[in-house]
Amino acid sequence: MIYNYSDIIKSADLQGKEQNKRYIYILLLCYPDKFSKIFCAISRCEYNHASIGLGDSDGTFYSYVTKGFRKETPIKYPTFKNQEVPCKLYKIEVPDETYDATKIALDNHIKQAHNFKYNFCGLMLCLLRIVFPIKNRYFCSQFVCEILEKIKAVPLTKHSSLYLPDDFTKMQGLDLCFSGFLSRLGNEFEPAI
Repeated sequence: MIYNYSDIIKSADLQGKEQNKRYIYILLLCYPDKFSKIFCAISRCEYNHASIGLGDSDGTFYSYVTKGFRKETPIKYPTFKNQEVPCKLYKIEVPDETYDATKIALDNHIKQAHNFKYNFCGLMLCLLRIVFPIKNRYFCSQFVCEILEKIKAVPLTKHSSLYLPDDFTKMQGLDLCFSGFLSRLGNEFEPAI
C-alpha cells in the first residue's frame, strides 16, 4: 500500500484538533552514501539520520549534517542519486504548549545556526557510549533528543548525546506512521488544514 505523506499529516492533525493535540514528527532515514554506509557498519544501525518536524509545516524537518544545522525537505528529494532511501516516520501527540515550545526551540536554532557546528567528536564518543556533550555542537540524533528532552515530549532513558537514530525505533511515546521508502511516503507535504 502506498501512503501519501500529506494524508498522514492531515489525518493526524485533524484528529489532534478534535482532542486539542498537535503532532511533532521524527523522520529516520538511511542514506546510501559512503559516510552513511560506514556509520551503519560501525554502529550496526539500520538508519543513519534523524530529523524533527512540525505537523503544520510545509514538509520541513530540522537536523544536523556534516555542514551544520540544516532545514531539510526530504519529501521533495525522495531518492539519493537515483537510489531509494529507506525511512520511518514517527509522530508524537503533544498539547499546544509543548508544540509551541518545540516551535520556539527550533526557531532559536534557525536564528543562531551560525553558532552551531556538527559534532564529529560527539558522534565517535556516542559510539563508544561516552557522555561528553560539547557546547553548540550536535549530531542529528543528539539534536532531536535534546529538543525532545527540552520540551519534555517523551522520557529519555539516557543522556541525549548517547542516542543514535535507531534508538528512536525503541523509544516509548512515538507512534509509527510509515515505514518504507521515502519515494512512497509522498512527493509533497501540505500544511495541515
